[in-house]
Amino acid sequence: MISNGISKLDLKRRNRSQILRLLRRRGPTSRIDIAREIGITKAAITIITNEMIAEGILYEKGEQRSPDVPVSRGRKKILLDICSTYKMDLGIVLEKNQIHAGVATLWGEIVEKQSVPIAPSASREEILTQLEKIYQQLFYKNGLSPEQVTGLGVCVDPIYFNRLEIDEKEYPQAEKFRERLSRFVQAPIAFARLSEAAAMAEMEYWQREQPAPTDNLLLFRCCGKMDGAVVIEQELYRGSHGRVMQLPEIQMARTEEFFWDRLSSEFSETGTPVAWNLAQGSPQRMKAMVRDGVMPMEDEPFRRIAEGFAAQRASDIRCAAGFLDPSLVILLAAAEQEFWLRDALEAALEGLPVSRSRIQPDALFLAGAALATREFFCNTGGY
Repeated sequence: MISNGISKLDLKRRNRSQILRLLRRRGPTSRIDIAREIGITKAAITIITNEMIAEGILYEKGEQRSPDVPVSRGRKKILLDICSTYKMDLGIVLEKNQIHAGVATLWGEIVEKQSVPIAPSASREEILTQLEKIYQQLFYKNGLSPEQVTGLGVCVDPIYFNRLEIDEKEYPQAEKFRERLSRFVQAPIAFARLSEAAAMAEMEYWQREQPAPTDNLLLFRCCGKMDGAVVIEQELYRGSHGRVMQLPEIQMARTEEFFWDRLSSEFSETGTPVAWNLAQGSPQRMKAMVRDGVMPMEDEPFRRIAEGFAAQRASDIRCAAGFLDPSLVILLAAAEQEFWLRDALEAALEGLPVSRSRIQPDALFLAGAALATREFFCNTGGY
């Protein structure tokens, strides 16, 4: 095995990255505690953190105090934290028939968000024109310059791969699409699946709010196919071929097929009256509704089949959790139509450490923004 050396700049970047990751996970921490946690001398930590304070990345939040310990003499511990507005994160998510875009602080606080529909017949250039317009609006409305953003995180629904000329085998590299975006995006760009980026959001934005922050978690999409992400020791695990949690043998194929194969004989004005009225008696409209996640649970056949679907998916999740033993299992509902499955899974997974994703359907861009935070802030040491 070839071993490469490390430059002074690389070492400095790595040390700064360790400091940022520690603060993001633990919250405000003193210099001496940072030194102890990451194994660097206090003198070195003082030099590095003072430099990061001068750059505006960190700030001194105040003295460390404990209500149970009387005030003592001597020098007090000064807590350091990350300045949330040092730079902004940009996120763009193409999901189903919507473009979700926005700006967030380094702690995931929403500064600006918008959702724009994508026309079913929109061409590659028409979608790119929409993206450029949205990108320019985000910069203009918030008075941003390229130097004020970490980068842009992008998630693309596979249904747009052909239209945008993205090779599924090369995603999330997407070099051809990256090059096209770079014509108007004046910032570094990172790509990921929505489930992966959402898992990063859980790690980057909200872990330090937890009583016991975790380094290991599983995140599952509450959708028709088996899709999720694995985080081990704060890093995404994609496997040897980038197919982690995308297991064809346990996919339900497409959701509408799973339901329709079982409902086709029961879809009628008397057997499924709610579904019949919603679809105006049209089997084709009914299939389209199911594809979009509309589940008329008032109809007993729908409810019965949906419960069976959720039970099978819960069994798959339990198997994955049994293999990987995560500290936390997170359920992501990327649209309101997915709430029924999220709620059903939450009930069926009793006994596992299950939590709902903090990302709401109208703020999906946070997944992309968190990807930018990780790739272009934490991993670079704030450079």
